[in-house]
Amino acid sequence: MRDTAQGKAEQRPSIGHLSDAESMEEEFIWEEYMEETGADAAPHTTFRHVETSLQSSFQPGMKLEVANKSNPETFWVATIITTCGQLLLLRYSGYGDDRKADFWCDVMTAELHPVGWCAQNKKTLMPPEDNIYLRT
Repeated sequence: MRDTAQGKAEQRPSIGHLSDAESMEEEFIWEEYMEETGADAAPHTTFRHVETSLQSSFQPGMKLEVANKSNPETFWVATIITTCGQLLLLRYSGYGDDRKADFWCDVMTAELHPVGWCAQNKKTLMPPEDNIYLRT
């Protein structure tokens, strides 16, 4: 309810009072809203995650040096299995076709480096602790 200029209360429908059929019919359309309000869309560069996923040069089959999950001070080589926007599905080298240790990482937050980075930066390459194929 709201007061009108004449001091009378006026009942206004709220979304909660709409029937399911009425609420299903009303669809919010951004283009119409922006045209009516004179608003401009934010450029995609405003959203870092979109910009990164659009311009990502990561491709399946590429190899990277990745921080070990069990010991972040060490790194190991991983192969990109698939990409999904800014997410990469990686498999540590040495696992062959075994998917049990595949893991997702976000290119925005994960410590990913090109192969050879560890040697150039005096970092340790060490297989993950759970890699039974590489540990003796």
